[in-house]
Amino acid sequence: MIVRYVKARDTWPLRHQVLRPHQALEDCDYPNDRNPESFHLGAFEKDRLIAVGSFYKEGNALLPGWSQWRLRGMAVVPEFRSRKVGSALLTFALDQLQAKGVDLLWCHARETAQRFYRMHGFVTHGARFPIEGIGDHFVMHRKP
Repeated sequence: MIVRYVKARDTWPLRHQVLRPHQALEDCDYPNDRNPESFHLGAFEKDRLIAVGSFYKEGNALLPGWSQWRLRGMAVVPEFRSRKVGSALLTFALDQLQAKGVDLLWCHARETAQRFYRMHGFVTHGARFPIEGIGDHFVMHRKP
């Protein structure tokens, strides 16, 4: 398996399959995807894209930190879960963010993903909240 940079549009099919199957593919085009500072990662098994994650310079006023980035659209093909694919992608991203001097990475985590993020040093901030059409989430964050 290898982790490398990909284009935003390359993440859409996997975002759609894993995160938003009941929505249109175009709903996987997130507002910060084309921001010049954003970056997108893909994990590949041979030539197959098996995980994606996008990283945006985006602050959250509820959290501390002067250089905050957001993780969004983290998705792993179901048959590759529990094989450390997501961990490899997140570790690669954390190295990149640390090199940029980022002091906080945050995300909206689905309830089912909280354990994964906790294993990687994230903590929960605040209460559960709904995202319409997707389900309950939590704000989670960590230092790179």
